[in-house]
Amino acid sequence: MISSKPAEPFLDHDHLEDSTGKIYIVVGNTHPPGAVIAYLKYLPTSSTTPWCRGGRCYERVVKRYGVDSVLRAISGLQEELYDPALGVTMPVVRLKDITAVYRPRDRLWEILRRPADPVEVDTAMAFERIRACSGVHPDSVGVDGSIAVGIHNPSVSDVDLVVYGCREALEVVESARGSFEEAPPEVEAERLVRMAEVYRLPPEVLRAISPPYKRLYMRDRKREVNVMFASDAPGRYGERILVPTALVEAELAVEPGGCESLFYPGAARVSRVLDLRVLGSLRRVDVEPSRVSRVVTYESLYSYALYRGGELRVRGVLSVETPSGDLVITIGTREIRSYAVPKRLWEGSSGS
Repeated sequence: MISSKPAEPFLDHDHLEDSTGKIYIVVGNTHPPGAVIAYLKYLPTSSTTPWCRGGRCYERVVKRYGVDSVLRAISGLQEELYDPALGVTMPVVRLKDITAVYRPRDRLWEILRRPADPVEVDTAMAFERIRACSGVHPDSVGVDGSIAVGIHNPSVSDVDLVVYGCREALEVVESARGSFEEAPPEVEAERLVRMAEVYRLPPEVLRAISPPYKRLYMRDRKREVNVMFASDAPGRYGERILVPTALVEAELAVEPGGCESLFYPGAARVSRVLDLRVLGSLRRVDVEPSRVSRVVTYESLYSYALYRGGELRVRGVLSVETPSGDLVITIGTREIRSYAVPKRLWEGSSGS
């Protein structure tokens, strides 16, 4: 379960444990010197909880997803560091404090060799369904969440799989749903209500933009399955630097089908700016819409909308990227409530 190669690059969805027993989830593949961008997920506790192993139980710190919810949940519980390459403050774990690394692919191999309980059996079955529909190689799939660190509970744990690599992501993204069933209507309705509270978007919009590889269901096992995607290439820190300049709302034509949009952070190329409005300036700069080259999202809900492309309405932070000088709109940071929604959905919803 614990990696024997802690010197390997840290990739999105790796899990870390520090000297106090806190467990963190790595965010992205690019990290500042001496630290790893990661958020606190599980905190050791003396109380009995659903998440336990070896006599030690854990409290789940992050109970609701969405960038704002995560940042509020971890506030004051871990170090945050201003990252000049991203132009924002990020939660980090110092390398010197890491005592264990849990790699999703290593953990899945362990489960496939010898599943130890019903959740691990369901994990192996979910993997086989993914492999049957896509042909993806076992080396390209890992397991995330509480199962990755061995604190899962049969009554509450979902199965979260991670697919690594561009070609592999494109093989799985559209085919995964065909190998699973739909969740019961009451489960789906409850999910949309919770999401509307977090993202402040109408349920009909959330239903339309929800990725087809999330909230899958194994009806015979009564187990939810989620599929996520990650690049298997470590990033080069400082290769691109973003300097935030303005808060904007824009309508963009986005190029479809790029695997980078499925990774974290998701990124898609902009082919044309239809409209751009500055909501507030962060520094003096000439905003030339024609220089907007990419949309980057730190909110995974919008990754599939970027992958599908077309005309999108987006709201976020406009940054100057160096050394290219291009403009980039970033979604999912602290400065503004942001989103990326197909223009036709926005115009037809109560969000307009």
